[in-house]
Amino acid sequence: MRFFMPAFLTFVSLAPLAGMPALAQTADGADVAAATTPADPLDTLYRQLVRTRDPAEAAAYARDIDDYLDRSPSATVSLLIKSSDEAEADGRTAAALDFLSEAIALRPDEPAAYRKRAVLHYTHGDLNRAMDDIGSALALEPRDFGGLGLMATILDRTGRPEAALEVWRRYLDFYPADRDVGSYVDTTENDLAGERL
Repeated sequence: MRFFMPAFLTFVSLAPLAGMPALAQTADGADVAAATTPADPLDTLYRQLVRTRDPAEAAAYARDIDDYLDRSPSATVSLLIKSSDEAEADGRTAAALDFLSEAIALRPDEPAAYRKRAVLHYTHGDLNRAMDDIGSALALEPRDFGGLGLMATILDRTGRPEAALEVWRRYLDFYPADRDVGSYVDTTENDLAGERL
């Protein structure tokens, strides 16, 4: 069985972002915190990714989105994710998984540790746990094309090509300039249509 997995599905963890409130001035010139919330940078990145058709520009937006999704505003969670990366690099997979499980226990409402743990499970052949974790990550961020790509790859590897194809189509809704995935979807649609005849 052939399957397809884009190279970017190996996620990295970066330090958290810090934000500052916007300032406005009253009529008399006094500075006050602005009542409006600045635009969500992730929403902006996804809008740019959907609009662009240039593969290089899209790849840059995709990397920025992956980086953003791998961050946590919690310094503790960020440290646990970094410790997991280091443990995995040293060949201590069990410790790497433990660090990520602790991060998830601390911040179950963030996708970063779920994404990382899903990739670790996938890398080490535990497709059921990888699917569980990527499902949790996608429940928190349904636009996560990297998570969709991993899910589609697992579905394909476990003999569910039509379900995988549907997930790849969802992936292209968010990352239409990915020509490799677009070509794969076209080829697979043709193959599956031929099998039905």
